[in-house]
Amino acid sequence: MNEGAATRAAVAPVPRAPMRILLAEADPELRRLISLALTSDGHEVTEVVDGSELLEAIAALVIDGARPFDAIVSAQAIPGMPGIAVLAGLRSRGRRTPFVLMTGNPMVKAHARRLGAIVLDRPFDAAAIRRAILAAKRAHRGSIRKY
Repeated sequence: MNEGAATRAAVAPVPRAPMRILLAEADPELRRLISLALTSDGHEVTEVVDGSELLEAIAALVIDGARPFDAIVSAQAIPGMPGIAVLAGLRSRGRRTPFVLMTGNPMVKAHARRLGAIVLDRPFDAAAIRRAILAAKRAHRGSIRKY
């Protein structure tokens, strides 16, 4: 394998089967960049900007019976409801949807890991996002009840 191919393989691991991902990020530029990285890998991304929209997207699946999300990617600092609160609420209801929490707060990171989340430490790059999604994909295979 030549050096360029090795670099591309290390930076852009593209999953074989695309995932349906719910992305919650208030910053429009960061949300767009994360969404672009995920959609360029073939994933279907639904974007929301705050905790209320995040909860509405999750609740709509229950009400409409739509295909569940394979993973949720959320910033901790989203208006309305912190990402960790959404994660805790899902886990308290037995929902095991793989959850990637973006935060730099050490206490929140520890709590999120105890709840089974994949923590994306801020700051991060596209390669870190892709690694987190691959970890979520592996976790998705073991999920019992998703939303």
